[in-house]
Amino acid sequence: MHKLTTVTVRLAVAALNNRQRLLTRLHEDPDRGSSTVETIIIVAGFAGLAFTVYLTASEKVEGWIDKIPGATGP
Repeated sequence: MHKLTTVTVRLAVAALNNRQRLLTRLHEDPDRGSSTVETIIIVAGFAGLAFTVYLTASEKVEGWIDKIPGATGP
């Protein structure tokens, strides 16, 4: 039982030391993430891609509708 307690205490101390080391490293070199300009460029790129997909799909759907007999208005 003494060995089990010793191993448990050593593991707990090692885990706490590792946690403290990681927290110290995070505070020293924080990851700031993307800037506002980068985010705007990414969002604009996805908006352009979505618009292109929309145009392609709408043309395809209009082509299918035109093939339906009687699909034109009165």
